[in-house]
Amino acid sequence: MPLPSFHELSKVYPGYRHYGGAYGDELIQFIVGDANYPNPNLADTSALRLSVAFNKLGGEHSIGTKPIEISKGKSADSISGFDNLQYIFRTTAFGPYLAQKYKSPELYFTNKFSLKEILEKLHRKRGIIRILTFRSHGNRVDARIALWDCDKPFKSRYFFNLHHKISIEFWELSGSPCTS
Repeated sequence: MPLPSFHELSKVYPGYRHYGGAYGDELIQFIVGDANYPNPNLADTSALRLSVAFNKLGGEHSIGTKPIEISKGKSADSISGFDNLQYIFRTTAFGPYLAQKYKSPELYFTNKFSLKEILEKLHRKRGIIRILTFRSHGNRVDARIALWDCDKPFKSRYFFNLHHKISIEFWELSGSPCTS
């Protein structure tokens, strides 16, 4: 199944209030159903935001009503919102979800490419970007996910300054070519 176009996703992507988007973290949690959210103090809502966009598109792109269970040894990776649709909250599960439903991403390992080289490869492209990092505090892998707009995140924080980057995944979206 083809991914939606950048134009389609960008019209419904809620973004981050401080970066030109419509909502802060607390409102995103309210939209999907704060009572169901596993950790209201969790600082990262990037997966929830992208889930909102896919569910707003609806149809074949909706995440659906069945819980998403990708992470081994953990409870579901999604929560049921007020609308009974699922919203993925684990950023580490969103990449595998996209790969299973749509296609595998372009994959850049930071031990093979410098950040500058990766950014050059993504220049003039639009898509979905996921950055996997390693956090020494707690010895765990973490991730952030957002829309990518030609040379920067779309209505989102610039995640490239996070911790120890392991890899960057990129799903290129059709339509809306970059003009600059």
